Amino acid sequence: MTLTGHSPNKLLIVMVSLVLLPLSPKAAPSLRSVGKHIVPLHRQRVPVQGEDQVISYKSVYFGNVEVGLPEQHFSVVFDTGSGHVVLPSRECKSETCLIHNRFNRQASKHAVDVEYDGTPVKPGAPRDQITVAFGTGEVTGQFVLDRLCLGSVVAPPTSAAAVAAAAAAGTARLRSSGAELALRQRANTSSSAAADPLNCVDLRMVMATEMSHEPFHAFAFDGVLGLGLDGLALAPEFSFFGMMAAQRKELEQPSFGVFLADSDDEHSEISFGGHSPDRVASPLSWAPVASPELGYWQVQIKALRIGNRTLDYCNDGQCRAVVDTGTSLLAVPHDFADELMQELEGPLRDPPSSQTDGEGVDCRFAEGVPLHFDVEGATITLMPGDYARQAFQMEETGQEQGAKPAQGGSGSSAKPTCQPSLMPLELPEPLGPKLFIWGEPVLRKYYTVYDWGQKRIGFGLAVHSAEEDAAATEDAKKLPARGLLFL
Repeated sequence: MTLTGHSPNKLLIVMVSLVLLPLSPKAAPSLRSVGKHIVPLHRQRVPVQGEDQVISYKSVYFGNVEVGLPEQHFSVVFDTGSGHVVLPSRECKSETCLIHNRFNRQASKHAVDVEYDGTPVKPGAPRDQITVAFGTGEVTGQFVLDRLCLGSVVAPPTSAAAVAAAAAAGTARLRSSGAELALRQRANTSSSAAADPLNCVDLRMVMATEMSHEPFHAFAFDGVLGLGLDGLALAPEFSFFGMMAAQRKELEQPSFGVFLADSDDEHSEISFGGHSPDRVASPLSWAPVASPELGYWQVQIKALRIGNRTLDYCNDGQCRAVVDTGTSLLAVPHDFADELMQELEGPLRDPPSSQTDGEGVDCRFAEGVPLHFDVEGATITLMPGDYARQAFQMEETGQEQGAKPAQGGSGSSAKPTCQPSLMPLELPEPLGPKLFIWGEPVLRKYYTVYDWGQKRIGFGLAVHSAEEDAAATEDAKKLPARGLLFL
């Protein structure tokens, strides 16, 4: 995070280096208490246009939240690669804001206008602003302190003691600055807020007054709920899960888990307060977060292998991978992208004709070599069906030599084929230059758990369907006792 400027009417700049794109462990909640809160996630696939046709798709997963009192409803991407809650403000008049739900600060009885440090804004005084960059776009906004509640339902308490702990849960546990105290006093005057449910958190948020066309215009979601570690936020009070861990002592565990569906027949979800065991086919294997002070959920890559052959690129110990729920692809260092593409593309073969639908190729059944990432305690493996996506290859149409193309035609056509889907990424230190981003390809195959208290990430083979469940379980039984070798 790069922060510049600190003066009246200042502009704070936060660079989120990913593509769309803590409190002390002593403050971690007790493990005795209620269950989890699960938010269903909806998938949107947005086409990527070439010159005259769709050449690929990018996916995004989002769920529902409520902000303020009375509640205002929004859809957000739960993004492990950023650190703030960002929503469009009613004050934003850009085309991108106007097509989404916008937060009406005046309509919320809870809302308090604040500076970035939590100080209430004085009437007529200039406001702090922040600019957050997300890959190809950015948002600029001001700060509001309010209550955010997760959508869906809370998993039921698991014991009488858990029920008692939930009933005894207090109200806001923020620092008693003027703004936080004002919010607490307002909360005590409203019946729905005073209930202080498990799924609600009081925190500072960014209300966007400007949103760039890219990447937000094409997506259905309204905003972003950052789940990065505290290093990605201006202050701990901006961190949603950090504040949830501090305010909700009745949480079952100070962690959250992510499941991304593999088809339209499944439902994706994010679970707060622990993970969903029924979504995991193998025991979780844990890897420590590398350099947690940077704010990213990243792990060190000890070795990179194609099949059984180790490539030299990560032998210097400098490779890392960020697990990012806001990225559709597998991102690889720019200076390594061509080499890795050649290694994967050469052996890659389209699936048999029996696995196609007549309109394209189903690259889930592509054939080729596995890609292995060795990290502490586990090996993350992507098969061709995980890293390949349908692309279009131009080829000449069958015409006699010297014949003219048909009217309206160019003499060539686009043939669907499977290709490795890699995104070159060039970042400076301290994140780069040898940084990989594990986006959707990894997150579909592995259920991931983010342990806020112990700063570690859990990986387990995801259960995707009844047909795949038995096979995945059998594979899990074959895994070695020392760390998991995921196949």
